[in-house]
Formats: sequence, C-alpha cells, structure tokens
Amino acid sequence: MRIRVLPAATAVAFSLLTGCSPDEGAADRGSGAAAEPSAGNGPPAADVRALTRGVEAYVTAYFGDDAPTALGMMSERCRGVLVHEAEHAGKRGEEAYAAAVEEIAEEHGPRKATDVTVDEVSGDRARVSYRVGGLPEFGQEGQPWSREDGTWKYDAC
Repeated sequence: MRIRVLPAATAVAFSLLTGCSPDEGAADRGSGAAAEPSAGNGPPAADVRALTRGVEAYVTAYFGDDAPTALGMMSERCRGVLVHEAEHAGKRGEEAYAAAVEEIAEEHGPRKATDVTVDEVSGDRARVSYRVGGLPEFGQEGQPWSREDGTWKYDAC
C-alpha cells in the first residue's frame, strides 16, 4: 500500500470534501436508503432536485479548480472552520483552500458526482450520498448539507 503525506492545505481541503472519517458520525447518519421524492414519502421533489444540482456543482467546481465557486457553495459554518484551520496553520483561509483545490484538480483532473442520493431532509438540514467518478476514496455516505438563504450548501466540516 502506498501512503503519502498531504500538504497542510490539501489536507484541509480533503477533510472539507470528505467531512468526517468513516466511523465518525455513523450513529447520526440516515439509513442510507434512497429517498424517493413522492408525495408523503421522502423529501420533497424540489429539495431532491436542488440538493442533487448542488452536489453536482460542488464536486465539479472542487475537482475543476474552481475554488471561488466551491467556496461559495460551502455553508457559513464551514467557511469559518476553513479560515480558522488555515490561520492555525499560518495561512489565509481562502488562499489555502484555492491552493488545495488547484492541487486536487491537478492530481485527479475534472470529476463529476455520480449516484447522488438524498438520504433525508429535515427542515434546512439534509444528508446526501454520492460517488465521485473514478475516485472511490472521495465517495460520501450521509454527507451533511444545510439550506442557507434558500440555497443548499455543503456542510460537512
């Protein structure tokens, strides 16, 4: 097995994409079953569509070296965590994130979200599972998203 150490900025960006470790938060994740957007059963169809588009746009921006778009799709809370972690490492948050996104894009190239499933929606909180084309290590199960000002934002920090 090949193990390598990621630079601090990349580690921050990777942790923000992947959220918690596989065992962390397992108890509070949804069942992982696909939620059907039908009347009275599962999340509203509008939320499913908006979350799916949000996940797809975030993953495309993240792997497409579009840090401003990816950063704009993060919840206010996650942007605060990013800035705090970067400053703790002696860097500026947005610059560190942009450098990390650039490195991820160079290493893996453009990618798309696949198999997006909205696991649950509860008010302005949601959990979403998806894969990243060709990169199983970036796949997500029950990743948190939150609605801010009517827009779904990545909230896995």
